[in-house]
Amino acid sequence: MKARTISFCIFFLVLVAGTVFAEDSVFRPRLGCVPFLATSLQAMAFTEDISSSLLNSLDRVRYFEIVERKKIEQFLELEGYRLDNLDQAGILKISSKAGLDYVVSGSVTAGGAATTLTLELLDTRSKNVLMKESYYLSSSDFSRKLSEVAEKITERVRGGSGQPQLFSPAPVKHEKPAPPTGVEASGTNNSIRIRWQSSLKQSAGFNIYRSPSANGPYTIYSTAQEPSFTDENLKLNEEYYYRVAVVTGEGIVSEMSAPVRGNTVIAPPPPIFMNVEPEIKGATLAWRPRSGTGGDPRTESTGFRIYRKQGGEAGFNQVATLPAGTSGYTDRALSDGMAYTYMVTALNRDGAESDYSSRLGVRTLPVPAPPEPASGGIRQVRITWNRYPSERCDGYVIYRAASKDGAYETVARLEGIASSLYVDSGLSDRTTYWYRISAYRKDGGETDISPPVSATTRDIPPPPVKVRATGGQPRRITLSWDSAGTPEDEIKGFVIYRGMDEKLSEPLKIAEVPAGQNEYQDGKPPLSDGTTYYYRIVSINSGGAVSRGSSPVSATTKSPPEPPAGFRGSSGEVKKTVLSWEKNREPDIREYQVYVKRPDSSEFRLLDSVSGNGFTDSGLKDGAGYFYKIRAIDSDGLISDFSGEVGIRTKPLPAKVTGISVIDASLRIITWKPNQEKDVKKYNLFRKNFLGIGQKIAETAEPGWQAADTKGTLELYVTAVDDAGLESEPSETVVFKEQ
Repeated sequence: MKARTISFCIFFLVLVAGTVFAEDSVFRPRLGCVPFLATSLQAMAFTEDISSSLLNSLDRVRYFEIVERKKIEQFLELEGYRLDNLDQAGILKISSKAGLDYVVSGSVTAGGAATTLTLELLDTRSKNVLMKESYYLSSSDFSRKLSEVAEKITERVRGGSGQPQLFSPAPVKHEKPAPPTGVEASGTNNSIRIRWQSSLKQSAGFNIYRSPSANGPYTIYSTAQEPSFTDENLKLNEEYYYRVAVVTGEGIVSEMSAPVRGNTVIAPPPPIFMNVEPEIKGATLAWRPRSGTGGDPRTESTGFRIYRKQGGEAGFNQVATLPAGTSGYTDRALSDGMAYTYMVTALNRDGAESDYSSRLGVRTLPVPAPPEPASGGIRQVRITWNRYPSERCDGYVIYRAASKDGAYETVARLEGIASSLYVDSGLSDRTTYWYRISAYRKDGGETDISPPVSATTRDIPPPPVKVRATGGQPRRITLSWDSAGTPEDEIKGFVIYRGMDEKLSEPLKIAEVPAGQNEYQDGKPPLSDGTTYYYRIVSINSGGAVSRGSSPVSATTKSPPEPPAGFRGSSGEVKKTVLSWEKNREPDIREYQVYVKRPDSSEFRLLDSVSGNGFTDSGLKDGAGYFYKIRAIDSDGLISDFSGEVGIRTKPLPAKVTGISVIDASLRIITWKPNQEKDVKKYNLFRKNFLGIGQKIAETAEPGWQAADTKGTLELYVTAVDDAGLESEPSETVVFKEQ
């Protein structure tokens, strides 16, 4: 124990001497890091490691005074900030309270086999953003990449001059760190193991204090570089109390932790560690428990603990606790191609832990070799690769990016370790793509992606030449062209576009024809009459790559006939009208269509079709108005616009006889006013029978009449008749009673 105390005193003096030397040197700018924002649950697993590793890298540069993250986190909590609502103003406020000259903030995104760190460096004095960049991290180059980021941050702060920025001397205050927490002790037959946590990420070490009593006194018993310690060579049922303090890089020692009791106990024998096999980002352990001794249940195994250390790490960390009956465990989320060492212990029903098993090492499976993509493909890249060196692979994942350091996305997930070919299709023409590959297991394990390699696709095919358009046809246009492609261009067809202006500002795809065809008729559905259309044709190859458009060509469809001219109709005709018009100038007029709107209709309807330039519509109503219009149709079925409307009115009936009066009732003599129409030639007299039906009994040219028979009751009325035989409506009825 004395040797341990002396060694710690020497260690402490070295730290103090280093601190004194540091206080005499140039004052360094204070830099802190706001906790990075995890953009997903997956990213939360990486933010702590990235922050710690970046601060460690910055500290090794020896240019900054690094402010503890815990201090910044305390100010965040006091000010009520959350990472998802922390803006630049909030960052500056926290930085001011923490006394920072520079502050680093950002976010972490995890996706696929890579993690993206988006980082911003802010000068808190000038409030200028000195740096804002994104970095892609993988487990294989994690430490190297963060070291590069630390160097870049230092360069940005130096301003490119290579000289450190000097600050006015100010007293350096070293705060006492918080004591370790979560101290726990477990005993074996002849040792007591102690573990704890410390919020100080950059400590120089730990002091371990021991006492036989919970109330002390406690004296320094040993030191440790890692947050664990084993008090060995003890006797069974020995009991001690332990406390731990953390020592900073400046030699400042924290308060001691709360005491924890530890004692040696009867524990089961350690398991027989039989084997450890490499996996993708993992390792599978196998062991066999030993039987208890002497019938004491405390020597029986009721559970197991797995301990692991990576590479040259000094201490082991507990990674799993497993129930009784377990004889195997797969450790996940490890780094590719990394060496790990494992130990296993057994637990009894009281929680007492055995001694460590033997140590077994393993190296996880490596990242696959880079794939071999081939250039020159038509909108595709043919990718091959070597078989993965382990049968513990279930398949491969192909990743692609637009640039070497760009964001890689999954393009294929292939099942089967024997797979060695993938064709990445649907790509852009004459474009360079970058590829990486990983190996995976169906249970979820996947290696990091391989180093990037590139390939370039082929250029687009040439457009068609000698494109021609033939117009003057009814509702169609005929196109023809020649192909300019060679067999290597693998042209499989042509696509035809149509537009309504010379620039084809709104092109419409109207057809896609095979490579052997060099003519096309645009007419289904029919085109508009007398309209100019513009065309452009492109070539398309076997990979779907499309050429530039040909030079535009245009043609105009056949125009429809002109509306018939000189259209007229006769009025005053008896029950008819005569329509006539001038013949159209077009030589191929097939017919004219005559439309009528009758008095009892609000719409025009087709009346008839004629080949000549005249038409008589008969059987019309007397004194009624009719409207007509016509249009011409040529031999191709093209239809003109309608002519102007023509209205006519047929000859009306004579006016109703009025002014009828009885001159002599006994002689049955009546008179009436003569009609004003000049063509009224006579008047008809009608007698009503008992059914009220009129029967003609006489006619006269004069406006008067005398009945020949003066007996019986006589009811009569008068109508007027003109030269055309049109008869007016009946007059008022005159009644003669029997005398």
